[in-house]
Amino acid sequence: MSKNRVLFSGLVLILLLVIGWISYSMLHVGETEETYQISVIVENSNSDRWISLRQGLKQAANDNQVDLNFVSTGDFSSLQEQLELIEQEIEKGAQGVIVQMVSSDGFSDGLQEIPTNVAVMLLETDIILEDIYAYTGPDNVEIGRALAKTIKDDYGVSLQGKKIGILSGNQKQLAMQKRLQGLEEVLLEENVKITWKVNSITETKDEELRHWGESNRADIIIALSNDETEELVDFLQSDNNRNYKCSLYGVGGSEKSVYYLDKGIINSLVVPNEYAMGYQSLEAMAKQIRFHAPKAESSIVDYRVVNRQNLYDEENQKVLFPIVQ
Repeated sequence: MSKNRVLFSGLVLILLLVIGWISYSMLHVGETEETYQISVIVENSNSDRWISLRQGLKQAANDNQVDLNFVSTGDFSSLQEQLELIEQEIEKGAQGVIVQMVSSDGFSDGLQEIPTNVAVMLLETDIILEDIYAYTGPDNVEIGRALAKTIKDDYGVSLQGKKIGILSGNQKQLAMQKRLQGLEEVLLEENVKITWKVNSITETKDEELRHWGESNRADIIIALSNDETEELVDFLQSDNNRNYKCSLYGVGGSEKSVYYLDKGIINSLVVPNEYAMGYQSLEAMAKQIRFHAPKAESSIVDYRVVNRQNLYDEENQKVLFPIVQ
């Protein structure tokens, strides 16, 4: 008799649990988890160089109930223009902003005008106010050092005495300053001659590049950003420079850069994992907003050194051509 009572009590308990679950489901039918509005602001957002980043952002948005706005932009004429765009996104309801700052000079003053209840994540730009804002991106000193080490490995002792030209990126960005620092630290140990450096944001950039192409040609040219890597390929493929024999090394992972790597025009690329950069930055910001944390978690993403020999390795292909689930 006692066994029957135990069995009956167990069945009643299970029935009550099922009824309770059904009742809860009926009461909450149609409800969805809270979504968060997050805007992403990078320079020239329609550039192919952001494809992997956008895929990472979209995947993280799907996984974290985020209403994602990848803001359409062109080239920013000033830091103030970018700060005004950030302000507009906040006025539209953005609870968080992920931003690649066009300049590291003066950006901290501008960001401090942002309301404290709006989350901010710095993307790739490197960080000065690490106690206030989070950062997601590669170790830019190591990016520069990886470029230089790749050149050393390719040339060996024959590197000594070679003339080198550098397109040094936007030197208003701390990230580009650090890439140049890492590059020069390694190269200058090798007794090479840095013949010229061109800052990508100078008004005379095209003129300077043409001048160096005509009068003081480098044996090796290095580009510190994806856009510059593409520009150098265009420069060397133009009718006036087809006979310009040099080796080209760069940073980047756009389809155009990878195409010219595969064709042998580019010797090697250092490719930051921009899919991870997109995913990790948005996921960290979603957690910050969800748990009302004062700051998101910063993270450093990895990078790959890719050449024609290892271009089709599985891990390199995952970084270059990530697939969104």
